Amino acid sequence: MTLEGEIVSLRLLTEDDAAQTLAWRTGARARFLNQGAQTVEQQAAWIAKSAAAGDQNFMIVYDGRPVGMISLYEINRTHRSLIMGRLLIGEPEAVGKAPVVFEAERLVMDYAFEELGMHSIYGDVMGANTGVINLRKYLHWHKDGVIPEHFFVDGAYQDAVLFSMRKDDYYRLCRKILMRTVAFGKEGN
Repeated sequence: MTLEGEIVSLRLLTEDDAAQTLAWRTGARARFLNQGAQTVEQQAAWIAKSAAAGDQNFMIVYDGRPVGMISLYEINRTHRSLIMGRLLIGEPEAVGKAPVVFEAERLVMDYAFEELGMHSIYGDVMGANTGVINLRKYLHWHKDGVIPEHFFVDGAYQDAVLFSMRKDDYYRLCRKILMRTVAFGKEGN
């Protein structure tokens, strides 16, 4: 399955992506993600196990090149909710100022609401990850609260900031901002 946008496409991760995604996840840019695999074999096993559990982990492809990843997981068809996360741009020099993140988020959110029939998307952000927290605010995600000292990273506790987006708010506010940002970004590149 591939989700096609104007500037990026998203394709499902495969075990063949293990070396690339492991390199990203063990790099400095991934400091706000939960720790995971430490070897290519462990990463390939995680990709297979995650897919078997029903998670949808996508490779973000820009200008014909894999540049990052984003995921939909813990998909609950009874409550029509899921988590959107694991967002990481692993090749920032290839992306430059292109609005890759904005289009990737629009593609997965459109897919979640329209194809999967979800009512809400939620997730948590490490308190020190001010870039994603500011992104969530800019896109009008609802800040649901904070879990103090939820993550233990690099010898210190970090808060978890909880966010959610309901389908009606997505179409009323968020999607319009995503579309405008991508259109504006395309003009600048």
